[in-house]
Amino acid sequence: MMLGSVLALASVLIGAISQILLKTAANKKRDSFLKKFLNITVIVAYGMMFGSSLCSMFALRHLPLNLMPVFQATSFFWVPLLSWLILKEKILKRNIIGICIIFLGILIYLI
Repeated sequence: MMLGSVLALASVLIGAISQILLKTAANKKRDSFLKKFLNITVIVAYGMMFGSSLCSMFALRHLPLNLMPVFQATSFFWVPLLSWLILKEKILKRNIIGICIIFLGILIYLI
């Protein structure tokens, strides 16, 4: 169960980092349509998404199926946190309220 939890959390964190990379790539101006999708940042981000899917698949070997959505829901916390830390984006009050509601839902589900 511990290995499954670590893999599930790794899956979520890798997915969150890949979303930050994709957002960084989307904010850059590119000369052509093709360069928007065939640059190292986008390719690495999609590779990380694939890796995240693999981690989720291996996590499900060690976790009950009903726990995986709990881990996946935490991505709504990690993505804004990483955006704030890396991209210096502001976290709005409505984001904080949404995160609190998600965590309340996770607590209710686990209890």
